[in-house]
Amino acid sequence: MSAYRKSYRKGMIKVAIAYPSNARVALQSLSIHIIRKLLNEHPSVYSEFVFMSDDGRSVTKSLRDFDIVLFSVHYELDYPRILKMLEISGINPFSVQRTSEDPLIVMGGPTLMANPEPMAPFADIILIGDAEVLIPELINHYLEYGKDVEKYVDITGFYVPSLGKHTVIKAFVKDLSYSIRLIYDTAIELSTSSAGSVFNYPAVLEVMRGCPRGCLFCMEGFIGRPVRFTDINSIKELIIKDLSRDEKLINGVSLIGLSVTDHPGFRELMGFLVNELGLGVSVPSLRVDTLNKDIIKLIAKGGQSPHDSP
Repeated sequence: MSAYRKSYRKGMIKVAIAYPSNARVALQSLSIHIIRKLLNEHPSVYSEFVFMSDDGRSVTKSLRDFDIVLFSVHYELDYPRILKMLEISGINPFSVQRTSEDPLIVMGGPTLMANPEPMAPFADIILIGDAEVLIPELINHYLEYGKDVEKYVDITGFYVPSLGKHTVIKAFVKDLSYSIRLIYDTAIELSTSSAGSVFNYPAVLEVMRGCPRGCLFCMEGFIGRPVRFTDINSIKELIIKDLSRDEKLINGVSLIGLSVTDHPGFRELMGFLVNELGLGVSVPSLRVDTLNKDIIKLIAKGGQSPHDSP
């Protein structure tokens, strides 16, 4: 059982964390784990993951059973699958044709931050920015406004398409201290779930968000601005704490970031994880021009070879 699940009590806001793919794909996304923990820390909220079947013809639970449906969107090819999930659940995909009896349909994610318009006709609210800021705001205002979407328009990071195009200020978290607190929870979820982990290690650690490079072809590098690096000392403290809870569960970590070797403390972190703690380390994202012999040796000692693919 995950450390961040809880039981439903009458009167709670029921929120579906919907991902338009199967559980194996969905559970690799750190964003839905962040959303889940944020929601379940609120005493008035009960949340569940809702995924699609492998054949795309059914969902794990009807979205109509919830007050709010949160879609975590990462790829343009997910757009038709989102509409399919709504249709399967008996919800009209077009927001103008839905009623107060339908759930509030909220969408967010990198592709929608880059351009929300393709999904604007189908969403009641599109969130622009980081979940750590936006999810608590959504719940707090839902308790006051319910499904009256016009009331959400002046909240930072909230785009209400039914009100026409309007300026939205991106909401972003200043540091990643919340994200790294999920190391233990993601390890439990990915280790015990039948979906399993596609990373070398199920304990996921986000070491940076955004990228300092500014490559013109990279959407993520721009929507992730400003660049934020996780504090190395905070990582060390948390990993030591989590290892004391279950060393067998966390025998290694997967480092997440657009270009993790650009982290100014990357070498120090690798030395701590590999040399001091003896952990395995998976490094999915690297730039060749940031590597040197010492870093390559640390990566190899952490158990990653050129043939590994996360």
